[in-house]
Amino acid sequence: IGNRLTPLRGRGHPLAAPAWDHRTMNLRRAIVDGVRIQMVSGTHVLLLRDAAEERYLPIPIGPNEANAIAYHLQGVRPERPLTHDLATRAIHALGAQLREVRIVELRDETFRARMIVLGPDGAERELDARPSDAVALALRADAPIFVEQGLLDAEGIVPEAAEEEKLSMFRDFVNSLDDGENQQPQ
Repeated sequence: IGNRLTPLRGRGHPLAAPAWDHRTMNLRRAIVDGVRIQMVSGTHVLLLRDAAEERYLPIPIGPNEANAIAYHLQGVRPERPLTHDLATRAIHALGAQLREVRIVELRDETFRARMIVLGPDGAERELDARPSDAVALALRADAPIFVEQGLLDAEGIVPEAAEEEKLSMFRDFVNSLDDGENQQPQ
């Protein structure tokens, strides 16, 4: 073995970050619809909308990332750069470019994203990232955002279906009341 060093996170190493094969992924273009706060829990939620159909992917995020995304969407320019502004400037200063962001999975109740960065040498690199940070950077770099189709199928919300389900539950409740009132005493 001698003085040879083996990269700890190289491909094939048990501790290596998972290799995402984008060729086997079915990616859907997504658009940032906004940031909301769930009133009951106070949780900040990033809403991504499928660009091709009326389907949304809600992703819980932290308040700082929610503010960074909301500021950018509203065109607010702080006097001093925020963390995501600084990171975007650093990427450009190093001669790299954020090509795209991919929201790829939900594991252990945590959404996972990949940032595809083109280095100054033209080589493509994938970086593991939190979706909130990746989206905040994508907005600033004007990079497209994609969501893996299977994730969108499993976690996406179609507003009409959700509303119809609520109405159906309400109808069932009202009908159960009617059933009790319409029964004749025996």
